[in-house]
Amino acid sequence: MQGSSGKKVENQDRRTFFKLAGLVAAGGVVGLHSACHPTEKAPVIDTALSEKSFWKRVQAQFALDPEQVYMNIGTTGAMPIGVIDNYDRYNRVVARHPMGFTDELGWEFGLVKQREKLGRQFGCTKDEIAFTRNTTDGLNTVLFGLPFEKNDEILMTHHEHVSALSPLQVLKDRFGVVLREVEIPVLDLENGDQVVEAFKENITKKSRALLFSHIPYKTGVRLPARALCKLARENGLISIIDGAHSAGMVELDFRAIGCDFYTASGHKWQCGPGATGILYLRNHGDRLPLLWPQNSCLYPYVSQPVKNDRLKINDFSSQFGLRGQENYPAMQAMLDACDLWEEIGRDRIEGYVCGLSSYLKRSIKQSFGNSTPLFSPDIPELTSGLTSFNPFKDVHDQKKIEDFVDRLKREMGYVIRSTEFHLHKEDTKSTYALRISTHLFHDHAQVDGVVDAMHRLYERMR
Repeated sequence: MQGSSGKKVENQDRRTFFKLAGLVAAGGVVGLHSACHPTEKAPVIDTALSEKSFWKRVQAQFALDPEQVYMNIGTTGAMPIGVIDNYDRYNRVVARHPMGFTDELGWEFGLVKQREKLGRQFGCTKDEIAFTRNTTDGLNTVLFGLPFEKNDEILMTHHEHVSALSPLQVLKDRFGVVLREVEIPVLDLENGDQVVEAFKENITKKSRALLFSHIPYKTGVRLPARALCKLARENGLISIIDGAHSAGMVELDFRAIGCDFYTASGHKWQCGPGATGILYLRNHGDRLPLLWPQNSCLYPYVSQPVKNDRLKINDFSSQFGLRGQENYPAMQAMLDACDLWEEIGRDRIEGYVCGLSSYLKRSIKQSFGNSTPLFSPDIPELTSGLTSFNPFKDVHDQKKIEDFVDRLKREMGYVIRSTEFHLHKEDTKSTYALRISTHLFHDHAQVDGVVDAMHRLYERMR
């Protein structure tokens, strides 16, 4: 599994207050003790449950509208019931003790314990991880913090999100940085080596950094992150990963991936509150990139005294997490969601989500025919919980795809979204597609349902 490692940073403290084994049949959630601290008891999973029963228990933790089937996690996820309840409780604590809530919530200056816990879950240490407000916030922190100069080249795929493209364009206009688009295969993608080779062919003496989405939102392919970061290291390049669609979907070990920077969302597949995210900043090993703090309150106290020398900064990531008043209840609630994911098992979640996605892809082919373009590969190491395809003959018809998404929701009760991209970077017309997200709160019956609904609607609209 991409990003997993046999030698993870050991998790000695997997605290949680969710106990799947102790849930009632209706799927209730164990609440907090009298204070707002999670319980000290280790998580208990009833491994004797059948897979179907186990996932039914998990799915009962969500408060999704039963009148709809929500399949657009790529835009935003849905908080579990227990996370919602605790988020509300944390906000009430802050309202009751505006200047003393940190004691009751167990928060201290620098969020040391919180970053330690988060780091253990993602294969790193506290000095390498920081809370952010979302993936965009993390990308801006990294891209505007690196000392790029005129004619420095940054390599990226031709399917990057505007969250990366926006700061990249600022660097281009402000400093004269050169942006080099690398075309990644879509319909003819068979293995990760093709993606690595595409980047390799575009590296020049002026190349400075390599940026890519671990899972591009346009198609849902999972790019070979480890291999691309290895390529970057071999060529002296900085590696920057947009992981908006990976945290909470696939198991991640940042050190094992080998990247310099990884930024991810807390509100999408991790199902935490809005405006939460994760930023990994490699702080061990050689050739650590110089990074200037952006939007930070601690530079005069942490970096300036040692002239921003990373080797002399004890807790490097701390200065990227204090930016004035923060939404501490949201951060704590995101940690709660992470704890639940740990209890379920991130590898187990990855297997379920990607297995369900593979089932969806095969079902689409069976229903719409093998000639229907599927833009997301059904290849184990390249698949994700995102599936995009277009059943219509004219893949450039934007209105038909948008009308399809709207009618599927109004008439059939399935919530998906549309997406657009260039199959080839030199294309002058955009290709449009339907994008369906499958996550841990879905099951095979819902996949069957959405495929059937899409096919019936397709027959009416073609």
